[in-house]
Amino acid sequence: MTHWIKTALLGLVILSTACQPDAFFTEKPEVLYIRRDGADMPAYIYGNTDSKVLMLIVHGGPGGNGLEYRTGSFAEAMEKDYGMVYWDQRGQGSSHGKFDESSLTIATLVEDLHFLVETLKSHYGADTKIFMFGHSWGGTLSTAYMLTDEYQKDIAGWLEVDGAHDLPLLNREAILMYRSIAQQEVNKGGENEVRWQEILDFANGVDINNITDEESGQINSFGFEAEGILEDVFSPEDPPTPGLMEFLFGSPTNPLTSFLAGNATNSALNDEIEQTAFTQQFNKVEIPVIFLWGKYDFVVPPALAYTAFNWTASPDKELVIFEHSGHSPMANEPELFTKAVRDFIEKHR
Repeated sequence: MTHWIKTALLGLVILSTACQPDAFFTEKPEVLYIRRDGADMPAYIYGNTDSKVLMLIVHGGPGGNGLEYRTGSFAEAMEKDYGMVYWDQRGQGSSHGKFDESSLTIATLVEDLHFLVETLKSHYGADTKIFMFGHSWGGTLSTAYMLTDEYQKDIAGWLEVDGAHDLPLLNREAILMYRSIAQQEVNKGGENEVRWQEILDFANGVDINNITDEESGQINSFGFEAEGILEDVFSPEDPPTPGLMEFLFGSPTNPLTSFLAGNATNSALNDEIEQTAFTQQFNKVEIPVIFLWGKYDFVVPPALAYTAFNWTASPDKELVIFEHSGHSPMANEPELFTKAVRDFIEKHR
């Protein structure tokens, strides 16, 4: 398994077990299970479905789960105005079933996602507007969805949030970010100077035209660390932490089984993801799209947003860079992020 994906998975599990708001345990969602090719995948729907607008969360990882995005003020604000669909992908979260590992491909997950979109349209009405929100690995999967057949026509608008849609470009740009920003931080001195020097030494020793799997893993690991020690990145929100009994029995997603299943799925998808490079196919994207990115995202550098924006064919495209955010601007700058998302939805609903 490529280490960078594993590191991201661990971060997602920590988030989901430590930062769920109280409402997560007290409100009851509508749950739709989609069954396809041996996999049963839950979609937990909260919020204002009467609005006839749904935001479909395509979670990160691989190995995350939908409900980990139901944290903080962003999700709370969105649920007041729109229906929010927190889906667990095949082999991840609370999904289950019996299927062959060979079915764990990007193409299979795209078909799962399309089946979910059709199910939501059938359940809530053909006039329901669906906005797809893909974060991190979810950006990879949602990009693949947009590039498959005519599927994008079922979507009112696409929000790609720090999406990993081009792994070779991601690794190269991360090294260039390290070299630039780590050098600036070393020059400043301060309590993190030694740590920044270690990151800089690593980056200077990488041949960006021949990045190994081991280096790819270290790039990802340093990405989360660099974001955490950079003063320009605002600290994420700290939602209320649930009590032990709420944590153990109140969540439909068991963190241990979610982690184990996600790790296996992660491993199966690994080789394909490492070779994925969708940038030059963004000229096939014709629906409204907004790219939402943290300026200091070392995990998925903003260069991916700029290049994807330039390649995108849609006349209704936007790019928003959050000046004090890393990999998750919804947590670093929730008010600005929420406004950008709401403005985009209201424009295209």
